[in-house]
Amino acid sequence: MSTPKRLVVDLETKRSFDEVGGADNRAALGVSVVGVYDYAEDRFQAFREDGFGALTELLRGADEVVGFNLIGFDWPVLAAELGAWVTELPTLDLMIEAQKALGRRVSLDALAQATLGGGKSGSGLDALAYYHAGDWERLERYCLDDVKLTRDLYEYARKHGQLFYQKGPRRAPIPMSFAEHPLAPLFREVARERASVQMRYGGKVRQVDVTSFDGAYVRGFCRLRQKQLTFRLDKVEEAVKVASSTPLF
Repeated sequence: MSTPKRLVVDLETKRSFDEVGGADNRAALGVSVVGVYDYAEDRFQAFREDGFGALTELLRGADEVVGFNLIGFDWPVLAAELGAWVTELPTLDLMIEAQKALGRRVSLDALAQATLGGGKSGSGLDALAYYHAGDWERLERYCLDDVKLTRDLYEYARKHGQLFYQKGPRRAPIPMSFAEHPLAPLFREVARERASVQMRYGGKVRQVDVTSFDGAYVRGFCRLRQKQLTFRLDKVEEAVKVASSTPLF
């Protein structure tokens, strides 16, 4: 059996949320640089806009892409540059994995500080400043530092089955298991198509018109409750794709 082609990815943007009118307009942020660690080559690479052709080839050949907030941030931003296909890449999002275990979001820096004893080399505002100053060397170094941090967290979680975060004065563990929920592919498809599912959740059968899925939470209009709701994937007992007009059984 061949070794899976695994990449670790992070990107930096050309603009801030303030400049584009908020998080809902993330597609307008633009991509300044994409950092990649390629396991097969044991190599870090930084891709600027003129290298997006090579980046596309690399991503399309991946069996798994590891990152931090890829689904909620990097993929929507990169999709505006390369196309919607990037949102369908086989993705392991460490932020979502930690969120599923902890029940809330925790930052890359917080995980790295508590788990590895060292955090990020700067902030997103630093990256924007480097871009606007034309300081590509520092911009690429910052981006690849985040790629390395993400890779090291992934490796730690694979080896030890957990990461850590700071809970008051002590380090607290976050159990990490990278086995994908069996219903995740279904919800990715349904969210992409803005289709409907019939699912058993909390002991009740519900029909939900799905609007988004981030790997941990399903969001959509619940016909039973007649309003927009958010559902935890790990609490969905069963689900099947249905036509939007299908009556509840």
